[in-house]
Formats: sequence, structure tokens, C-alpha cells
Amino acid sequence: MARAKYSPLRELQFGELDASQEAVVSPELLLRGYVDFRDAAYAIATRGAWVLLGPKGAGKSAVLEYLRLSWADRPDRFMTYWELDSFPVNDVTSIDMGLKDGTARVRSAWEFLLLLRVFESLARDAERDQDAEFSQSVEALRSQGYLDADLGTVVMGLAKVSAGVDVKVLTASGEMAFSGASLPEMPLMLRNALSPLRLKNQHLIALDGLDSFFFEGGAGWQSLGGLVDALASVNRFFLELALPVSVVVTLRSDHFDALNSQNSNKLKKQIVYLDWTAGGIGATNALWQMVSKKASVFRADVNDIVRQYLSEPMYTPSFPSVAAYLLSYTRLLPRDLISMMGYVQEAHPGSTPVTEQHAKDAAGRFSEEYFVGEIMNNLSGVLGGDNAYQLVSFREALRAAPTRFFNVAYLLEELDGELSRTEIVALLRRMFETGGIGISNPNALNGRYTDFMFRRVSGAAFTPRYDFMLHDALTRAWNRPWR
Repeated sequence: MARAKYSPLRELQFGELDASQEAVVSPELLLRGYVDFRDAAYAIATRGAWVLLGPKGAGKSAVLEYLRLSWADRPDRFMTYWELDSFPVNDVTSIDMGLKDGTARVRSAWEFLLLLRVFESLARDAERDQDAEFSQSVEALRSQGYLDADLGTVVMGLAKVSAGVDVKVLTASGEMAFSGASLPEMPLMLRNALSPLRLKNQHLIALDGLDSFFFEGGAGWQSLGGLVDALASVNRFFLELALPVSVVVTLRSDHFDALNSQNSNKLKKQIVYLDWTAGGIGATNALWQMVSKKASVFRADVNDIVRQYLSEPMYTPSFPSVAAYLLSYTRLLPRDLISMMGYVQEAHPGSTPVTEQHAKDAAGRFSEEYFVGEIMNNLSGVLGGDNAYQLVSFREALRAAPTRFFNVAYLLEELDGELSRTEIVALLRRMFETGGIGISNPNALNGRYTDFMFRRVSGAAFTPRYDFMLHDALTRAWNRPWR
């Protein structure tokens, strides 16, 4: 029976590595090609999820971009996308909210900032209940530069203000809107202004961009913990008022697990984990459904990438098909697979099944041109200051390892005089957290048990006690012996 002829691989579109860019250059691909993995978008839209967790590259921003696009033409939906990648997160801990307890103080500061974003969103809603107190509060906050403003600048200004100083929010008539409320009183005053409201339309405040943030010392972690506590508090407040308003944040799984938060464990029912590892590296992994759906947007004859293009066998027991082989070189993340498919298209642009040799060529280029850079980029900020030379030395030491297995003692010897043990361990920890290396433990049967962070959302633990193993893609890129 003759094989059906499908569109050439070169004609298929799998999307961009960055969801924000895809939303701009190809919004139709994001809208029609979106797979709602683990019902993440549905859970957020129905106010059932407040936290979206997953490793960097797991597709968290794609969920928010999909919601933003799908809500764009709906007059009953309001979404505020708050990008925090350059926000002064650490400075929030310096805002004096008049509380001695540091955790409570930071939570109160973040609650104030979140409520300001909510006020901005509600102010745009012409169908909201025209409550006089709320309208007065909006005009007062806006006149003093607290609404429709760069909140980063607001934070840096508030960090220099004493808690006892009046916020001095005035109405247009010159009357005090909050009875001369001082900064510590503002969260409660804002809540009181929201309490009488009745809304017809839904409002979502979405916080994104913390994946690349490097939390230095206690201030960063304290701020992130306060943010999560504040998010839980204001969302429960909206539920109690029956207001269709919610705040959601995207976080890396390892960041969430490390939080010093009073409410992180209580949030379990409001969390969606974007963990793509359940299907392993086989053809049933949901990642293949994702790229198949995107490819089908402009090529209706494509509905199953694996069956139609990647089903040829590999002549090795470890990989029953080309699809499994290609996926093994990724970290089981959407960003990695989208990148991989671009290299597959270059190696085999036609409509016939991808051969073993073409798969190897694609995996080789993916490893050298994408994966190494992706892992090294994630080390930025670990050492602080001007560290380009030290990072190059660290990378070269890994490239020179006798095999893909190495330990801290080897790196200490190679980097003697350039990096301290503390710095080396910090770099290894970040590589482990981002999937570049695994922890390899010898077992009683002369074998090894290797734990990679990217293969599970949580539970994998970092330790410098055991051997480390380079990811397959780094092993291939740096031509290290596999044993």
C-alpha cells in the first residue's frame, strides 16, 4: 500500500521559542495551535488556579499569551499582563509598612502593589458598579501617580518613605481620599474601597517574567515569599466578596519549592504544574501533540507528527523510533522540542519519513547550536559582577572532563585559583536546576541511578556529594565519552 503524501517538513510551522514573540509575529499559530496542557488556561480563566509552575521553557508564558489573545476581543474580559523581568523585586522588602515582622511587612507591601494593579483594571471597566467611594479613590490614586504608572519607579520611591508619612492621596477637590492614610494603612483602605463593588465582567492580573530572576541573598527570597503570601490573601478576599477578579503568577518549580512562605503549601489546590515528563521520551508524550497541533494550523493534512514523519526505527535498543531519539536530546520542554524540530526541518526538508541519519544530524546541530547556549545563558547572574572569563573557564573545564561523569574534586583541581568551591557548587546547582546535569549515584549492582531535575517538577534534590552526569545533548556537543 502506497504511503500517503504529506506536506514537506520545510513548510510546517512549529512556533517561536518565545511565546511573547509568537503572539506578535504569528498570533494565529498561538491561538489555533494551542494545546491546553493540564487545562492550565481553563483553570486560570475559571479562577481555579492562581499559580502556574514549571521549569523555564515549560510554556508558562504561552498560557498567559493564549489567554491575552483569546480575551482581546471580549468586552467582558479584562487582562493585565505584568512583566516582572526588570522589576525591582528586592526593593519591595525595603518598603516600610510599619510592621516589625519582616514576612508580614513584605506581604503587606506586595498586597498594596497587587491591589493597585486591580484598581487600574477595574477603572477601565465601564460596566462596573459606579460606586462613589471607589471612583473617588481611583481619581485620587491616579492624581498622585499611583495608577497607570511604572510600578517599578513607585517601588523605588516608596522604599525611601517612612511608614509614618502620609501617602497624601487627594481627590480633585483637594479632600483626602483615605483620611490621610499612612502607607501601612493603604492595603486595608484599598480593600474597603473594593468591598461595595459589584462587577459583571471578569478581571485577571497576570504576573510573569520571574524565570530569569536570580534571587541573591535573603532579600530576593523574602520578597518572592511575600508575593506568594499576598497573592493568596487578595485572591481569597475576592472570593469572599464574590468579585470575578483574580491574580495569577508564573514561577519556576524550584523557586516555589524553596520559598519561605506561610501559604505556599495551602495553595496546592490552586496550582497547575506544567510537567511534560509523564509520557517519557516515547511517542505518547504530550509534547508531540503540541507540535502536531501547531503544524496543523496552516497544513490541514498534518495531524500526527510522529506517525507521519518520525516513526522510522532507530537501530539501537534504547530508541524504538526517531521520535524517541530526538526527544531524548531535549529536557522534555516545549521550547527544546520546538527548537529541535527546526533542526529536523533543515536536515530533512522533504515529505518522506525522517531517517536515522537525518535525526542524528539534527540532534547534533541542536546540541551544539542551541542546547549549550541555553544552559550557559542560565548561568548568568550566578557569580555576580564581571564574570565572563570565569564562566568560560568553567565551561571549558566541563568540556575537558575525561567522560560525561565528573565530580566537584575534578573541577576544584581544574579551576584552582579561578573559582572557589562555593562558586563552583553554585554553578553546578544552577546547571542541575536547569537540566544541564544530573546527580549520578552508583548502586550495589554496579550500575547508576541518575536524577535530572527536568524529568520531574519537584522532588529531585541537589547535592555536591555524588558524581554529576552531563545531559545527552552536552555530551554530544562536547564530544565527551559516554562511559
